[in-house]
Amino acid sequence: MSLRVAVIIDDFFPASGGIGRSVQTQLEELTALGHEVTLIAPDRHLQKPRLGRIIECPTIYLEGLPAHLSVLHCSDRRARLISAAGRFDIVHSQTERGALVLGSRLAQLQNIPHLHTFHANIAGTHQTVRGSIFGTLSYLLLVLPALRAAKQIDTAATRLPSARRETGGLAARFDWKSFAQIAQRVDAYTVPSPFMRDLIDEAAGDPLPSYVVPTGYNRGMKDAIDAAPRERGDEKVRFLSIGRLAKEKRLDVLIKAFRSADLPDAELVIVGDGDQRDVLKRLAEGADNIDFRWHLSSLQAIAYELVNADALVLSSYRFDSQALVISEAVAAGLPVMYCDARLTVGTSADASLLTGPDVSSMANGFRTLMDPQRRRAMSSASAKLLPDLSPERTAERYVAAYNDLIERKATRG
Repeated sequence: MSLRVAVIIDDFFPASGGIGRSVQTQLEELTALGHEVTLIAPDRHLQKPRLGRIIECPTIYLEGLPAHLSVLHCSDRRARLISAAGRFDIVHSQTERGALVLGSRLAQLQNIPHLHTFHANIAGTHQTVRGSIFGTLSYLLLVLPALRAAKQIDTAATRLPSARRETGGLAARFDWKSFAQIAQRVDAYTVPSPFMRDLIDEAAGDPLPSYVVPTGYNRGMKDAIDAAPRERGDEKVRFLSIGRLAKEKRLDVLIKAFRSADLPDAELVIVGDGDQRDVLKRLAEGADNIDFRWHLSSLQAIAYELVNADALVLSSYRFDSQALVISEAVAAGLPVMYCDARLTVGTSADASLLTGPDVSSMANGFRTLMDPQRRRAMSSASAKLLPDLSPERTAERYVAAYNDLIERKATRG
């Protein structure tokens, strides 16, 4: 049965980052499965997709600020205007700002289920990002009061998850409690990784209706990987890092570990840009086997780097919710070295190497992956992970969640 799905996002579409990329994949794959998708997105910096229906929504935003500060208009009037524009079977919000509140109001107006996806792990920012406490305060002072006003319900008490389960400090534990309070006010939620569900449910006190839906690799990226030539002629082992040059990504630890490993037959290629550019350049000074590629905007350019690497290395620790780059590395058949045991999507004991998060442990990981037989075995094992990371599988999981929620609502009357 074809479903009418309203997907709502505060972030600029599609160029604002991982959430935009995930939503783009959802639109493409749900449409390919025959469903009718309406994207409700900010009317600024919008690159309209060539499929589905678009409803442009005004947003509160000051030009020049980060995209995650964009907040959709979410008043009762705005919800009524959108509701008058079309009927839906389910509302799927993707960000915890105006989109969440607008989704709640729209779902109540049309008496349909409201599913929310927690994409980001804000709790993982407090150890490295100065000012991230304001994100915690925004949940407590802005988002939750607005959501309570949109949907008044009786809920069970929430609590802070244990400090043993969330080691990021008090603010991080408050973030999971806020997520639990949000989850109590939607019909169900999804997360890309199991650890997020575990922490939300612990904070809620009881398991809430939820689904683990990893974000699969983008189909366009897979096509670019398959078309990219392998043009390496040297014998060096190339380690590749892809991502923002931000403190929470801990690339300073990665560079220190690579230099400490002292591998003259290896090189480290870093793709990405960000506010840590100058700091990281200084850390790499004097090392002619560390190369910065900076920001690459096209899928073809990123795919080329993946195909011409020998292993992907990831240094973020307790920050990423899934790490999409792992899925992309699996699509390219690359071994993955990482240091966060909570990242279980796209990793396995055979295809990946888990190290400790410190410099010494990661340096030993670099040395381990110098073994060509080890890398070949890991590459072969990564092929077994690929089917479960397909974008079609992601869409199928969402459709199963949609149908489950619709059936539950019909049963409740």
